[in-house]
Formats: sequence, structure tokens, C-alpha cells
Amino acid sequence: MKAKDFREHCVSVASWVDWEKSCDQFMFGDPETEVRGIAVTWLATDAVLREAAGLGANFVISHEGAFYPNFAGTESEDIHHGRKRRLLQDLGITLMRCHDTWDRMPEFGIVDSWADFLGFPSEPRRADSFYRVCDVAGFRVADAARRVLEKTRPLGQTTVSVIGDPQKRVSRLAVGTGAITRLPAMHALGADLLLATDDGFHTTYCGLWALDLDIPVLVVSHATAELPGMMALADYVRREFRGVDVVYLPCGFPCESVTA
Repeated sequence: MKAKDFREHCVSVASWVDWEKSCDQFMFGDPETEVRGIAVTWLATDAVLREAAGLGANFVISHEGAFYPNFAGTESEDIHHGRKRRLLQDLGITLMRCHDTWDRMPEFGIVDSWADFLGFPSEPRRADSFYRVCDVAGFRVADAARRVLEKTRPLGQTTVSVIGDPQKRVSRLAVGTGAITRLPAMHALGADLLLATDDGFHTTYCGLWALDLDIPVLVVSHATAELPGMMALADYVRREFRGVDVVYLPCGFPCESVTA
């Protein structure tokens, strides 16, 4: 297969993606590259790229971007991006982002894999939704937090933040992921407990909203919420492109906390 075959596959299955605007593009390298091996990761750090090359992979699929403009105009941004491009060139890696396709991919994608990983009974998700609603009847907020922590600890999550009364009884948990855990939209699904991410929860206005309206919120790392989906992507690519070696590579994103 060529690297471009994977993107063409994404275009063929992801009808929900606006392909004129999507970030699901090649970030580096030649789409015509003959693929010797594929590495799937959440974040294409330099360490992941080196590991992928060491395993013989010359095509890396990353959920998040490898080049962000957030620090544009700074010397460190120029150094960072220049160094990463040189590394990719030296390693001979073609790098593609698979984000919009995989976020809402039914059954296997980020949203559904995350909810399934947590193990709560859940309702079907609308195709255009980024959230799943789970049954937590009989749980207190603290009980749900402990269950989430129990499931995510193997991923490196060592704490789950609780905003609101830990002893409040709840029945419907809205599970969100990514940087788009919009609390009002999650609550509008009839949920009385929300599971957000650190990149999708702003302490000031989200905290004020949750406390004033007495709607408890649990918060985990953005990475934690998306790792199950990326493991599922590796399995998916392995099934769809038989005969090519595919490996999932953890990116080592820090989710752990240090306590006294």
C-alpha cells in the first residue's frame, strides 16, 4: 500500500467530515510513499517518531497535530518545528493526522471507544454527537469518579478531579472527550453528571457554571480520554490493510499526579 491509500480510505468512510476544511492531512512526507510499516499514536512526539523508525515503520498516523502555531513568532517555536521536520526527514517518515475521521467513527472511533472502555451501560450515540450517555443509577459522584479512575489507571491517569458534591446521587453520566467537552450540551442530553477533559474544562467559567447550577463534573486528561480510541485505530488499520505491520505506540503523555 501507499500512504495515500489510508487517507483515501478515510474519505470513503467518513461522510461526516468536511474534506475541504479537515485537518486530516499529511503533515510531512510523500503521500506516494510505499508503506513498509505503520505506527499509530495519539501524539507524534520526537520519541515516538524515533521508536517508530526503530521498529521499521515509515508511516505514522497521529491523532493530534505535530505542528501547532500557538507559539508562532517565538524563537523556541522555530527551533521546535525546524528540529521536528529535520528528524522526520532523517528518519524517512511520512506523517498524517487522523482526527476528524476518527473522532466520530461509529463503534471504533474516539467517542465510542472511550465510553466502551469505561464499561458503564450506555445509550446509542447520535451520528453527529461527540457524547455518549451512560447509566450510573445508584451511584454517588465519588463512586463514579472511583470507577473512572479504576479503569483509567492503567493508562497513567492517577487522579480524577471532582467539581461539585462528591456525595450527590446521580443517574445519567454524559461522557465527553477531546477539547470539546461543552458542559451545557452534555447536560442538555439529560445527564446529571458530566465527564470532561482538562483541555475541555476551563476552571473559571466552567467551574462557576457547574457549582452554581449544582451539576457535578469529573475531569480527566485529554490524552486519557482518547488513548482507547487510538488503540482501536491500530486494530482497525490492521484489519483494513492486511499484510502491513501495524503497531500502536504510547506517546508517554503525562497524566500522573505527584502528591505529598
